[in-house]
Amino acid sequence: MSSKKLPHYLIEKNNLIVQVTISVLFAIAFLAVYIPLSGTKTAWFSLEDQDKFIYTAFFIFFSTIFLIFSRIMMFYMSKRLIRFTWPKYIFWTLGEIILIGLFHAYISLGIIHVENYIEGYPKAIIIGKSILITFIALGFPFIVTDLSFALLDAQRVLRIARSVIQSNEASTTTLPKNTTGEQLVTDTPDIINFNDYTGAPKFAVKLENIYYIKAEGNYVNVYYNNKGGISTFVLRNKIQAIEDDFKGTPLMRCHRTYIVNSNNIKLLRNDADGYYIDFNQTDRDRKSVV
Repeated sequence: MSSKKLPHYLIEKNNLIVQVTISVLFAIAFLAVYIPLSGTKTAWFSLEDQDKFIYTAFFIFFSTIFLIFSRIMMFYMSKRLIRFTWPKYIFWTLGEIILIGLFHAYISLGIIHVENYIEGYPKAIIIGKSILITFIALGFPFIVTDLSFALLDAQRVLRIARSVIQSNEASTTTLPKNTTGEQLVTDTPDIINFNDYTGAPKFAVKLENIYYIKAEGNYVNVYYNNKGGISTFVLRNKIQAIEDDFKGTPLMRCHRTYIVNSNNIKLLRNDADGYYIDFNQTDRDRKSVV
């Protein structure tokens, strides 16, 4: 576990946005409920008291900015500088929680000077309590969202695996016969016509030659077999539109940026740096679908 690369879904941009949003909202709700129910005399967090609300808003605002900045740093450093492993991810997350907890303790001791914080508690206890509450308020949504991302990723992999199995079964199924014993021709189209964002046809290729389609902003790249090699056609269109155009065909959306031809999938593998697909028609093309 120490050397294994962190699963890709934990540091995807969209997932990080979802995690920060849910965590901040949960933390606010937790503190709003915890403070009145706990009956503690050392708490200054309040959404009702006007004087305390200013400090509360100040704490929430800067803590949220810090968390957003930290996750942006995590995203870009994972792409260019750091190979994130589980220990590094856990250390980074705990660091965020501890720093926010220390920020809370600093406000309590250095700015507000809440009664009983100074007189009734040692500073070490106050700091420890701030970190503990922060750990509960942020740690729980962090864990839940990470588990949710893992479940969604597992479901995505299962969809790909089922599609591969169904494609293999379809390729070995005997075609229906007429009364004379002759096999009937199926209605499955052999040619895939790609349209641009205006609906105008731009590119046509045999279904059996398509490997995958990758989104690049307002464009998609179609990767296909061309005389034994891999060629690319760039089309101005959204991947969502491509998915809608070819629903019910072997072209299956397996990721927010990828559509794959399930007929050409030979193997789905979980390597240390992500999931990979091996395609049938060539050993030279092994493309990550994550």
